[in-house]
Amino acid sequence: MKTISKYICALILLSSIFGCQKNVTLNLPQPPSQMCVDGHVQPGYPAYLFLSHNFAFFGAVSASNILSQQIVHGAHITVSDGITTDSMVEALPSLGLYATPHMTGVTGRTYNLTVKAEGQVLTASTTILPAIPLDSVWFKIQPGLDSLGFVWAVLHDPPQLGNCYRWLAQRINKDGNRYGKDTTFIPPYESAFNDVFINGQKFEFFYNRGNFPGSKAKDDTNAEAGYFKKGDTCIVEFCTIDNTAYQFYNEYYYQLNNVGNPFGSPAPITGNITGGLGLFCGYGTSYDTVYCK
Repeated sequence: MKTISKYICALILLSSIFGCQKNVTLNLPQPPSQMCVDGHVQPGYPAYLFLSHNFAFFGAVSASNILSQQIVHGAHITVSDGITTDSMVEALPSLGLYATPHMTGVTGRTYNLTVKAEGQVLTASTTILPAIPLDSVWFKIQPGLDSLGFVWAVLHDPPQLGNCYRWLAQRINKDGNRYGKDTTFIPPYESAFNDVFINGQKFEFFYNRGNFPGSKAKDDTNAEAGYFKKGDTCIVEFCTIDNTAYQFYNEYYYQLNNVGNPFGSPAPITGNITGGLGLFCGYGTSYDTVYCK
């Protein structure tokens, strides 16, 4: 009888929890207006960044309000590498993309960024570290599948502790698209890692294929999602980044893990932008071409 009574009490408790509902309206404060920077510089390419406003975490989000209302236009942006200073131009106003018309990245140089817009001043500094290349890269079909798999690699991490990396890949075979299957390099989920557990070691690892959030591409919504495919030609961009950039991406992916988690809570992601939000990152890059066969 005691056991039956316990079950009855438990059922009553559960029914009271799930049976009683009440709508709660929270008056959440609006965040202070800040500008957000997503900036990059790597050897041989112009420095570039996307500049936008922040918006409320629980606010209404749509493609139209992000593109039309959040992008910052008319900013005065300079980048200095200690030798020359270049002013960014608004290369793609519809995306808030600014780029240096004359300066390209050089390994070992430190780049100082200054953004002036809407009465605000943002600054940041980053260095392009020497690239640590992969030893080898190859495609391997996943067991149980006939043509889909992942791209594998071997990395020999240097003996000095503190190296940080980021992996991106682009499929360049056309497949009906003159720009290739991917129009740019795409990072997979949790694309950044450091050498805390692999310092000085030679180890083998793999990554799945990344895609842009909300992608409607056929191979991002069917059984091919996340896989490279036999017949693809891929370029792997393997980047050496500093610890600040690694921490930024680590916190970014941690927050993605919290999406939909009732026990998670939103938190700011720490970057290197003084006076604003985001990251200005130097990438020491190396490239490998992989033929998936």
